[in-house]
Amino acid sequence: MKTASVRDLRNSFSRLSKWLAAGETIQIVKRGKPIARIVPEPAAGTFFGAGAGTVKLPSDVDEPVTAAWDAQG
Repeated sequence: MKTASVRDLRNSFSRLSKWLAAGETIQIVKRGKPIARIVPEPAAGTFFGAGAGTVKLPSDVDEPVTAAWDAQG
């Protein structure tokens, strides 16, 4: 965890934002005492493939259906 003063936060935010982009947590101190933490935003995950391997399909899923269908409407 990196440490920065309130003055650093005000005057050098671009440098601190680079730390956040690299995944660092920054502890803000005022007069030598910690007053806050800035935590980087978690990386956004994608939904595509999120459930891969969680569903079991029967081995004959692509075989033709032999049951007779009664379509009355």
